[in-house]
Amino acid sequence: MRKLSLIKWLCLGLLVIVGLSGCGKSAPATKSATSASTKTVQSPYVTSQRPTFYVHGFQGSAKSTNTLIAHAEKTAHAHKVIVATVGTDGTISLNGSWKNGTRNPIIQVVFKNNLAQYDQQSAWLAAVISAVKAQHTFKSYNIVAHSAGCVASVNMLMTKQTSGFPKVNKLVTIAGPFDGVVGEDDVANQNSFLASGKPAELHAAYQLLVAKRTNFPKGVHLLNIVGNLDDGSNEDGFVTNVSARSIKYLLRGRQVAYTEKDFHGKKAQHSQLHENPKVALAVDNYLWHR
Repeated sequence: MRKLSLIKWLCLGLLVIVGLSGCGKSAPATKSATSASTKTVQSPYVTSQRPTFYVHGFQGSAKSTNTLIAHAEKTAHAHKVIVATVGTDGTISLNGSWKNGTRNPIIQVVFKNNLAQYDQQSAWLAAVISAVKAQHTFKSYNIVAHSAGCVASVNMLMTKQTSGFPKVNKLVTIAGPFDGVVGEDDVANQNSFLASGKPAELHAAYQLLVAKRTNFPKGVHLLNIVGNLDDGSNEDGFVTNVSARSIKYLLRGRQVAYTEKDFHGKKAQHSQLHENPKVALAVDNYLWHR
């Protein structure tokens, strides 16, 4: 009997030892799992303090860029910090607050006179950039422009500015009428590119820019968005594909990092482009994606 009891106690002791050793081995796995769960997932979008100016076109308003900005705020963690309104007399009012450290700040530019000529809007845009810089210092900036705002922006970049004016980093042009507007000085499927890449017909806007093209800063990154209704007209309802793409030849020799994205169908109509979520995503990715 005593022998049997001794055997039972020995077996019980072995079970306890095995159990404790098993617990000891499983502890590191628990620690590893806890460590993995606390790792921070990096955002695919950068954190930058470089401002981006959104510019509407002829007959445009804040509504023209509201959707693009809202998408940038939701997707790319951007923040609209200032609405810069230019009065009909050129007076600039800055509404909002740009706090230090704000991620991917956006300035929305609104022209009260949305029918002003390119030269006038270019001067106003430069004045807005200077006014914002006086309030919050920055060395470089981006521009997102739609329609005539594209021509005004490019014209501004080709115009000599005052000393200390910040440098453009990235430029996004959406449906830019660089070489004419359908119904005014252009006709669908009438213009074309020569073998050199030069447009066969040079309309007023293009001639304005050609005169000062060598002033365009070197090394700019440019995303050019082109709309095509796919109805045989090769245009977006207002701007032909040749007119929109003519910016590439215009900026030859300026070391521009040129990217072009084409959008098709009803959502690629001139005014629908700035409401198209796929266009907005392309803009966000170009400006802020890692």
